[in-house]
Amino acid sequence: MKNPAQYLYLIPLTASMICSLKAWRNGWAGPYRAFSVFLTVTFLVEIFAVSWKLGLHSTAYWDFPKQNLWIYNLYFVPEYLFYIFFYSSVSENRKQGKSGWYLATIFAIFSLANIFMIQGMGQLDTFSIILGSGILIACAASYFIQELNRKIPRAVGREPLFWISLGTLVFHAVSLPYFIFINYLSRTNLSLAMALFNILLILNILMYICYLIAFLCKNPVHRKSF
Repeated sequence: MKNPAQYLYLIPLTASMICSLKAWRNGWAGPYRAFSVFLTVTFLVEIFAVSWKLGLHSTAYWDFPKQNLWIYNLYFVPEYLFYIFFYSSVSENRKQGKSGWYLATIFAIFSLANIFMIQGMGQLDTFSIILGSGILIACAASYFIQELNRKIPRAVGREPLFWISLGTLVFHAVSLPYFIFINYLSRTNLSLAMALFNILLILNILMYICYLIAFLCKNPVHRKSF
């Protein structure tokens, strides 16, 4: 393990996953219980990806390349689809709620085509990440626009959706330029690409801290559930 700091994001991820179990214990709305499951699955995928890179790729029974990008490439599809359906289910805007299926269909078709026909499994599928991040930025931003346009403002600082949207928006808005240019930087300036990757790790930590805070909030009440 050359740089243990690159796995620091697992700490807030683990904490947010454990804290999210509160959603089941206290009977939170369906989307938040689903978010708890999502965090648990994300944790398991991350542990598998790290274990694969550190030694699971080569055992007495098999011997595969050390690269674990294929794990993330496969997980990007259900990950972004979950976010889309989550925001569709908690949105108070009926048009946005209905548009979730269309966005999910477009993203799923494009991502599968990207995996099997364009970028493949051997490199990071940045095209899928760029499209998915763009969708999530729009979803999270629409929440904040919705709150800003309320005739009677609400104190949203204690609501889970505020913190989930804040973490999602900051991570994807700031990381989007990185994924747009990472392929070019990897070919022309690898040292800069690695330095920017460290910023991405910090963003990951901040996002999971926001998710942790979300599940420390009060029980949310929403119009719709899964």
